[in-house]
Amino acid sequence: MNLDSDLLLLAENPNASICLETLALSLALDEYPNLDISAYKSEIAAFSHGCKLPGGTDLEVRIRAFARYLSHDLGFHGNKNDYYDPQNSYLNLVIDRRVGIPISLSILAICIGKKLGLRLFGVGLPGHFVTMACEGNHSVYFDVFNDGKILSQSDCESLSFKATGEQIALTEHYFSPLPMASVIIRMLTNLKLIYFRKNDVPRSIRILNRLRQIAPNDPSHIRDLGMALLQAGHPSKALFNLESYIHYVPSAIDDDEIQTWIKQARKDISNRN
Repeated sequence: MNLDSDLLLLAENPNASICLETLALSLALDEYPNLDISAYKSEIAAFSHGCKLPGGTDLEVRIRAFARYLSHDLGFHGNKNDYYDPQNSYLNLVIDRRVGIPISLSILAICIGKKLGLRLFGVGLPGHFVTMACEGNHSVYFDVFNDGKILSQSDCESLSFKATGEQIALTEHYFSPLPMASVIIRMLTNLKLIYFRKNDVPRSIRILNRLRQIAPNDPSHIRDLGMALLQAGHPSKALFNLESYIHYVPSAIDDDEIQTWIKQARKDISNRN
């Protein structure tokens, strides 16, 4: 697998047929270059072999059993004490430590469930991420972060309110399965925000470069990359990105903050010449 080419493929086709567990573990290689992807894939396979779902046709009964297996038998749960720890976002460490954030735990559930014949998808609620099981016209939502709880749509609205502080009436759009590209973008965006909070500029730049691969036309990543490159002491690259951002968002030419960054980049370039 080539991570660069797969991210570019997802940029062209958000639903491209790519192995999610391999993709998520390959992204972790940026932070953990000695990571053994094959070993972790074998561990995910072992998780699926240990799960015995009840027979019958009732999807909710099977999902309750699967969610309980993840949360109680395997011990996966949300890291509520240190939510913004970046380790929560890397699939290898989620497996090692048995803790994660909603999206990383959902990705793991999808990877395990697929091997059990379950059709699972990620669902991006405002402020929270849950897993959706589908069979025919029937759907079941559950939340590995919160001990595998089965969710009604009303529960999903409550989760979003708790996460965002806003009372949002969720339309059917929010309950639809996300394309793989959107799942990866959301995961990387979480990491970007975490590293911004920590003022970890090198890692912020690394994540932003990945985001630029999978979402090359998203102006927010271009802007943020310009700002991060300026902080890192790369004014020429920063200026290129900031001016590219104005090309995508012409109204930003009147944004005082953007203009301040551009002036600083030009000044830093001038001081080096």
